[in-house]
Amino acid sequence: MFLDFLYNINLTKDQKYLSNELDRFLFNSLDFLIIQGSAGTGKTFLVSKYAKYLYKKNIDFVILAPTGRASKILYEKSHFRTKTIHSEIYSFFEKKINLEKDEIKIFFKLKENYRNNTIFIIDESSMISDTFSSDENLIFGSGKLLSDLIMYIKSGNNNKIIFLGDEYQLPPVRAKDSPALNREYLEKFFNLMGDKITLNDIVRQKEDSYILKNANIIKRHIDNKNFFELKFKYNLDFIKDKNFIENYDYSNPGKDIIICSTNEKSLEYNQKVRRKMNYKYNIEIGDILLNTKNVYFDNKPIFNGEFFKVIDILNHEKKDSFVGKGEHVILEFYDLVLKDTYFNEEITVKIFANSLFSRSTDIDINLKKALYSMCINEIYQKKGLSTEFILQQIDNNPYFNALHVKYGYAITAHKAQGGEWNKVFIDPDYYNAFKTKEYFQWLYTAITRAKERVYIKEVPFKVFSYNKLKLQFDFTIKREINISYNLRFSNSILKDLYLAIRDKISEKKFEIIGIDHFQYQEVYYIKRGKDYLKVQLYYNKNYEPTRLKVIETTKKELAQEFLDIFNSKETMNNKSIIDKTIKKNDCINIYIDGSYDHSLKKIGSGFVVMKGNVLEKYWKGFSEEKFLKHRNVAGEIFAAILAFEYAKQENLKCIEINYDYEGIEKWALGLWKTNTELTRYYKQQYDYYSSLFLIKFNKIKSHSGNKFNDIADELAKKAVYESNYNIKYDIEVKI
Repeated sequence: MFLDFLYNINLTKDQKYLSNELDRFLFNSLDFLIIQGSAGTGKTFLVSKYAKYLYKKNIDFVILAPTGRASKILYEKSHFRTKTIHSEIYSFFEKKINLEKDEIKIFFKLKENYRNNTIFIIDESSMISDTFSSDENLIFGSGKLLSDLIMYIKSGNNNKIIFLGDEYQLPPVRAKDSPALNREYLEKFFNLMGDKITLNDIVRQKEDSYILKNANIIKRHIDNKNFFELKFKYNLDFIKDKNFIENYDYSNPGKDIIICSTNEKSLEYNQKVRRKMNYKYNIEIGDILLNTKNVYFDNKPIFNGEFFKVIDILNHEKKDSFVGKGEHVILEFYDLVLKDTYFNEEITVKIFANSLFSRSTDIDINLKKALYSMCINEIYQKKGLSTEFILQQIDNNPYFNALHVKYGYAITAHKAQGGEWNKVFIDPDYYNAFKTKEYFQWLYTAITRAKERVYIKEVPFKVFSYNKLKLQFDFTIKREINISYNLRFSNSILKDLYLAIRDKISEKKFEIIGIDHFQYQEVYYIKRGKDYLKVQLYYNKNYEPTRLKVIETTKKELAQEFLDIFNSKETMNNKSIIDKTIKKNDCINIYIDGSYDHSLKKIGSGFVVMKGNVLEKYWKGFSEEKFLKHRNVAGEIFAAILAFEYAKQENLKCIEINYDYEGIEKWALGLWKTNTELTRYYKQQYDYYSSLFLIKFNKIKSHSGNKFNDIADELAKKAVYESNYNIKYDIEVKI
């Protein structure tokens, strides 16, 4: 039994189960077995041992991978010969030329499969596509790699397939998931029977790896479909570094890799690396190059994604080519000796150097026209030439068959898939929406390319901190609360904020059932059991929560328990709690009012401060023309700001503003939109002063006979009609 073969290895529970299933697979009626294993679960290690077990039992097997890079890595781990899928299942068929469309295509057909009773082990199966795909020049079989692979394998007798892969990695280009790791897909579309086994346990030797810890953090987010936040853990093997390029090993290029999301960004990093290495010419000995186009060379294909090192430079030439409308393009070529960085095989080839600076996957249309024009225009303009002769000429044309390459120090995650490097440097900035499964798979793929260490810049997620949060413990107890059941968002960051608050309070069984959105403020309607809360959460321009207040509650204890969720040691250390022990007598009452006279073009502000038995009276007038349109409302706003400044200078803990115009409270709390310069200024002033002390509001009905409100009204009028003002602490209005 296979498990007996592993007697001296400490296996995880998942690996033991898989070992038994691999034994059964040899003799049961299943066509395929999918082994899904995320990074660190030991799937490749176990299957490598399985290959040795098959060899010992004289059972035929073949180990395949989608790319040469992946097959080389598997060879290093298994020590058995590995091949690419393409080299196993395809053979050259024919070449065709279409002179009208300026295109030449080379076709490969499925080989005859002479293997019977064979186990096909397919590594990196997440990369295998089943959507039609064809290179501009090379066409393989039906264009569907998975379909061709299965057709080839099942054309033999009693062959079985083991698909080995990680579905948390990026799926094939233009695919939503990896079909080769989808049991239902294989059974439905290929009429096969199979099983799927998932490895979850991390092998003990890798439990301390922060590369794997962070890969598993991403994995959990994918499992939970939580794409709204991401927080990594950092250590010596997983380092946050905004200047990570300084740690690249310039003495041994090719051992490390930089991974980013676009070809344009890859080019920028490639140029930075070459400058650091003091490379002055477009090609230098030691350069690492990445082939970006499938080419049929020396009777075998060289695939897109293969890496080469420049061993020698034999020749450099430039050619002028016409592209139409009077335009000419300079085409640049090098004859190089290249060494495959994985198999160490040397080839002498011509490269098309213009491709080095392409900011997209392929060269632009003008370069294609220029290259085609240079290579075959002279041929097909001659009369009477056969297609066979033209193809022969193209076969022998080194410029047409030149490799298209990019520099290979920085690449995209799709190009990195299937490869491993000692150190991986990740720029997590993404070309598309990053709060998606696609981005999390992209990041997971990039991180799991590292064998020893990851350097990564800050991920583009807003992690909400409550360090600046001030808690306000004054609230009103109501029998019923009017609730808005809206849960719609026009702003994705506010949705993230909602999700962060939701997750934080859900542990105590609180549920957000509705939201109202205001300027710099969210009002949450919260339920637990039969009780309700109406809560205000203020945030600054960076969407950092700054103040939390329960406005209304149906139960006192519920409000206190809710606020205690945010009353952590961390927030205490940051002095983020507005003292809930403030007694009513500690809160100073201030009455404010405003006045206006059109004929005098003047605004007046008055306020009364009640300190115990002492009554302090203050008033001031304003004549700036830009404020006059607001009439007496401007006077009441300035009275409130003067009162705020008074409280600050007197070091008061709490003030209660008694007003008769409701905008004084509504604008301050964000319940009304601030559509004018004056109201925006007032809101800013309130936000500033409320961070220093507690500000309460109380509406007084205008001209209701309240003695102190009437005094404030008289003081405001006095400020309009008299030129002498009485103000203890003045303000400078800057609008």
